[in-house]
This record gives sequence, structure tokens and C-alpha cells, in this order.
Amino acid sequence: MNTQRRRPPSPLDVVSSEKTLSERLYLLWDLSIVAVVSVNLTLIVIDALYSVGFVQQMLAAASPAAHDWYAGAIHQHFMQIDLAFVAVLVADVLAGWALAIVQRRYYRWYFYPFVRWYDVLGCVPIAAFRFLRVLRVISIVMRLQRLGVIDIRHWWLWRNAAVYYDIVVEEISDHVVIKVLSGAQDELKSGGQQLSRQIVEEVIAPRQQRLTRAASAQIENAVVSAYQSNRDQIQAYVANIVGRAVDENMALKNVERVPMLGSFVSRALDAAIRDTVNHVLDEAVNGLSSEEFDELLANIVESAIQRLLSEDIGQASGEVRDATVEVLELVKEQVAVQRWREHFEESAHRG
Repeated sequence: MNTQRRRPPSPLDVVSSEKTLSERLYLLWDLSIVAVVSVNLTLIVIDALYSVGFVQQMLAAASPAAHDWYAGAIHQHFMQIDLAFVAVLVADVLAGWALAIVQRRYYRWYFYPFVRWYDVLGCVPIAAFRFLRVLRVISIVMRLQRLGVIDIRHWWLWRNAAVYYDIVVEEISDHVVIKVLSGAQDELKSGGQQLSRQIVEEVIAPRQQRLTRAASAQIENAVVSAYQSNRDQIQAYVANIVGRAVDENMALKNVERVPMLGSFVSRALDAAIRDTVNHVLDEAVNGLSSEEFDELLANIVESAIQRLLSEDIGQASGEVRDATVEVLELVKEQVAVQRWREHFEESAHRG
């Protein structure tokens, strides 16, 4: 029995087993370019450091043999060595361009060098463009991430870079959004009618039925809840008003003067009026859930919208304009909240 332990498959093995031959070749191509660019960038950094005077002196003092070897073998021929790397990168660009043409990846065949501008400029053997080759590595790493070969989300560098990237993006986007909202507020405050009319025509009018149903439900819930909670107090208040009205009514006073039946009839009329008023209140509150009330409210909303659309929007929709300005101000306050601070506060709390 073979008891030898087998190593777990690597992500590259998994991808290789699931991909076609052409896809595996593309993967090996990308990995090769990453290796070439990494070696090239390392050499560029080393040579840049070597070009500093005190670094050369330190290297010469620490290891004269290494200093002499690097000066004669690398530094003196650095341009030729870099051109060898550039030849590989140019071949990569041309091969990628040809593949994009075959696969019809872009709308026009000549779009590739514009889309991958960093690859093209990175091939220029000038110090100012050499570090653009880092972008080539980043693009390949992101492609490997999409293929599932690697998972950069667990890398320490990625986690920290993502935090500061989110900070930069949030700050820039917040300033842009606040600038746009402030422009809309200024237009409204200066009497601009176009935005107000668009709000009425494109926001309020298409939602007329839903607004009516929402308003009907809110009115019904508020009135019914308030009436049921204060029914006794409301009826007592109505009874007090009816009692005063009856006492001040001359016709009822004359009825009270009728011998024997006057006071009885007066009290009966007083009670009947109170019961009738209370019954009307109960029916009015219960009627808020009826179709008739919904239809009445729909007519009111429709009349208000038609009035806003038919009259001078600058005068007829002053409330809409003011309300919109206040809503935009609230949105600006919410956008201005620096949510990235929560990350550092949580880290400080855990620490």
C-alpha cells in the first residue's frame, strides 16, 4: 500500500485542469511577462540606486569586487540590457494586439494601443516611462485574480492599499457629488424653472397614483390612531360644544317654556344632537378607508399637479423648490460624512 502523502493541488494546478490548452498557454504567457517585468523593474531600481554617489562609495567600501563587477558588467551596459527587456515587451504588445484583432476584442483594430497605453509607453526605453511597466504587472495580476489563479484580497499589501484607495475615491467622489448638488441648489435658488418643472413632470406626476395611495394610507393611519386613542376626550369636547350651542339657541329655549314637556323635549334634542355629531365623527373616521375617500384624495392630488404644470412654475411651485433645496442640503450633509474614519476607529478600538 502506498502511504506516501500527496501534496495538495496548487491554484495553478486547479486552473490548468479546468482550462483549455489555449487558456493555459495564455496563463503561462502572463506569468512569464510578470517574471520578465519584475526582473526588469528590480534591475532598474538597483541601477538607479547605484547611480547615487554615496551608494557607489558604500558598495566599493563594503565589496570592491562586487562594485567592479556591477560597474563593468551591468551599469556600463545597462541600456543594452534594458533594450533586451524592451524587445520582449514589444513582442508581448504586438502579440496581444494581434490576438485582440483575431478575437475582435475592440470595436476597431487600432484601438488596442490606446486602451493599453501603459504597455505601449512602458516599452519606451526612457527613465520617465520605464516605471509604467508596473501597470503592466498590475493588469496581469488583476487578470490572474479574475481567473482564480491567485487571491490578492488576502494579501497584506492589497488590504492596506484598498483602505487608502477607498479613502481617496470617497473623498474625490464626495467633493464631486457635493459640487453637483450645490450647483442644483444654486439653480433652484436663482429662480431656475427647468429643474422644478422636471421634478413635477418626471418625478411627481408619474407617481401620482402611488403618492395618492401612500398619502391616503398615512392620513387614515394617523387620524384613526389619534381618534381611537382620544375618542372619549373628543366626544366630551363635542358634547360641551353642543351643550353650549343648545343653551344659546333661542328656539330651544322657547321649547323649554312649554309646560310639562318643554324640558324633556329640550334634553332629548340635546342628546340626539350629540349622538348625531358623534356618529358623524365615527363614520367620517371609518370612511377614510373607503374608495370614495381615495378617489377624493386622488382628485385633489391631480388638481394640485395640474395647477403646478399649468401655471408659472417659478411662482406655483415655490414649496417644491424650497423643499428640494432642503432635501439636497440633507443629502450633502450625508455625503460629507467621512465613512472611512469608521475603519480606523474600529482598528483603534480593537487595538
